[in-house]
Amino acid sequence: MKKKYKIYLANGLFGVADRMYNEVIYDALVKMGFEVYAPQKNLSINDKKASAGSKPIYQGDTDKLKWCDIAVCVLDGQDLGVATEIGYLAAYNEFHQNKKLIIGIYTDCRDASKTMSEAKNNDMKKGVAESQYSYINLYTIGAIKKYGVVVDSLEATINYLKKFLKKR
Repeated sequence: MKKKYKIYLANGLFGVADRMYNEVIYDALVKMGFEVYAPQKNLSINDKKASAGSKPIYQGDTDKLKWCDIAVCVLDGQDLGVATEIGYLAAYNEFHQNKKLIIGIYTDCRDASKTMSEAKNNDMKKGVAESQYSYINLYTIGAIKKYGVVVDSLEATINYLKKFLKKR
């Protein structure tokens, strides 16, 4: 019998766009057969009409980070919670033999790997805050790439996971 892999879905959960995208990702992963934990669905700690303290939120999500085999982390919002979750997973992997796969989804359309041009490079010489490229913290990216991959779409995430499952 094949193992049913468990996924932790990390993303911001406060704006409508984030919540909607989380639902799209969640549905796609469940459809693939994964068991998925999405913090926004855990209303015992994330019902924003109620009150939950920082310690129950930390403990509830940390328990699920320990539980998961894979983390799918949306990097577009540069959410501190997502960065903390990635840091936790990377530290976990440093000290455990059974590594947790980390997949970062970075869909920013300004990503220089797709949009680099001489005109944009010249505009950056105009002064402070003139960069037309996106930036993402390279320490965080390094943690992801040490234990997984950064992809540029949900479709690429699904394709990566299909290849991952074929190897198992």
